Amino acid sequence: MPRPSSTRSPAEPRQVRSTSEMDLAQLLRLPGVEEVCELRSAVGFMALHGGSQDRGTHEIACRAAERAGASYYAIVQPRDLRVHLTSRLHDPGQSTAMRAFLDHVEVAISVHGFGRDSFSFHVESGTQPVIEPYGPALRGRQTGPLRGIIVGGLNAPLVEAACRLLSDRLPGYHAGSERVRLGFHPRNPVNLPSAQGVQIELPPALRGIGDLGEDLVPRENGIVTEVVAVLVELAEWADHMRAN
Repeated sequence: MPRPSSTRSPAEPRQVRSTSEMDLAQLLRLPGVEEVCELRSAVGFMALHGGSQDRGTHEIACRAAERAGASYYAIVQPRDLRVHLTSRLHDPGQSTAMRAFLDHVEVAISVHGFGRDSFSFHVESGTQPVIEPYGPALRGRQTGPLRGIIVGGLNAPLVEAACRLLSDRLPGYHAGSERVRLGFHPRNPVNLPSAQGVQIELPPALRGIGDLGEDLVPRENGIVTEVVAVLVELAEWADHMRAN
């Protein structure tokens, strides 16, 4: 039996909801779900799955946006909710804040997370202990921490720059778009600004929640600081490219 890496109180149940019939408007109406929108420069960061879904992405993207003077849009889910609404279903026509963000920025950098990131362990009255996976399934023959960074998006020069910066600055990790194709759908919000954008999928270790996501609350450590610094540099590169 796997060793539990996190616990939750029965008084604070974690709700995992199906998204087969859910749209953005319905997600935003769920209790505790919040939108964040800060309009600054024409480069904008996004965290569509912030909070409990892709843990650590809101904290990282928000910090990078502040340091780069960039705009920022996020959807932040509370701790007792976990909904994965695929990016292409985030219809800006259903969110005034998202529409304002996309109308303001020219290029976007969307920060996401991937990989099974820990287990939830709890005991219910009269039953055996329950262990639930907290995150998407492991893929293929994976047995240890993920060391890849998935990069996608329709702004090809920005995708190339992101792969180069992330691989060069984060030893032991490889960033690429060739094996897993994510972030390329034309209805993905990252591709809706005039100059489109780049989507960056970070594994658990780069989001401050441990190699397998064993920390429920994201922490700031050296590698998170470096991830933020790389994103700030990427935003600066994007702004220079946009202006020229």
